[in-house]
Formats: sequence, C-alpha cells, structure tokens
Amino acid sequence: MGEMEPEDMEQLLKSAKFRHISEATLVSYRDSELDEIAMALADAHLRLCLLCERRLTFLRREVEILENYVLTDEDRASIDKLIGKVKPESGVTDLISTQRERLANYINELVASWIILFSKPATRGAGDGDEVWRYESEDGLLTAWAILESDASLTVHFASPDLAWEGARIRFRLGPFSKEVALQPEGDSGVAARIVIPRSERAKKMDDISIEVV
Repeated sequence: MGEMEPEDMEQLLKSAKFRHISEATLVSYRDSELDEIAMALADAHLRLCLLCERRLTFLRREVEILENYVLTDEDRASIDKLIGKVKPESGVTDLISTQRERLANYINELVASWIILFSKPATRGAGDGDEVWRYESEDGLLTAWAILESDASLTVHFASPDLAWEGARIRFRLGPFSKEVALQPEGDSGVAARIVIPRSERAKKMDDISIEVV
C-alpha cells in the first residue's frame, strides 16, 4: 500500500472511531497481523469503544485458555474415538454451531426479560411510538426492543454489532402470531432484524412468547 497523505490518514482515523471492528480484524489485531494503517485505525476505535475493547479482551482470553490447557487422558480417548468420523468441513460446522449456541443463550435471557415484564399487571398505558420493552445483554452484543406504533401494531427490533451472526435465523412467536426472520447487515453497525405484529394479530397474553434460533 502506498504512502497516504496526512489529511487522508486523519480522515480515516476519524471515521474509524465510529465503526465497530469486525471479528476477523479483531483476531488479526490480537495476533499482530495488521499493517500499520489498519493497526492505527483499530487503535483509534478501541480507545473510544468499550464494546470492541471487551470483545478483544474475550478473544485474548480464548487464546490464553487454549495455550494453558492440558490435554488429559480422557480427552485423548475421546479424540481417538472420533478420529475417522470427522468430515473436512466439520471445523466450519462446529464454528457455526458455537455461534448459534451463543446467540441462543442471549435469546433465552431476552425471552425471560420479556416474560418478567409482561407477566406483571400494566402500571401505565403506552402511547403511540412508545418503547414498551427493551433488553440489552451485559456485554452489549445483543439489544432488542419493542415499539407500539401509531396504528397499534407492535414492532420488535433485534440488533447486534457481532457480524458472526449474519444470516442467523430467529423464529418468533407471540400468542397465535409467528414469523421467522434472519439477522442481516445494517450499514456499518452490525446486523439487525425486525418483526411487525399487526394490531389484529397481537396476543391478548403478552407473556405467551417463544423465540428460537433455527
């Protein structure tokens, strides 16, 4: 890559502060595999973004755990038992499965949050455009919220900066209403999905809900 003009570099650094770092770039940053410009851009963002800093910390801990892990005789026996049965693409399959399990854990917390709120008697009415429920995981990797629209429909939003969940499908059910959606890229901010529940299909029992990762 050729040398950049100072003003071009300054503009890049400014824009990098507001874009979350992808998982692949974080891994390269952790492993010191980025070039000088990419490293400077990542540093500029990490100084301001607590979320990406936490994600980087998590990735570093993963390496520490793997490096310090001691293979036991039981582990070796399990590996020997599986040798010959593992297909070449199993590594990718295992990764996808792990990502789905991570998302499923957040979804379980999300459902519990919804049920706790809507199982209680309403303490006040909600006006048009009101946010009637919100969930945010402790690490900020999954946020969801519900808006009561002006036509009395209910819109449920899901958003995450984790690009590893792109394409993950969610099956949402609220009373008799059911719909399946996929998390899709949302600009530079990660992935998102939304579900619109028409007024005529809104559940009478708002705590009659289930959400699955499929």
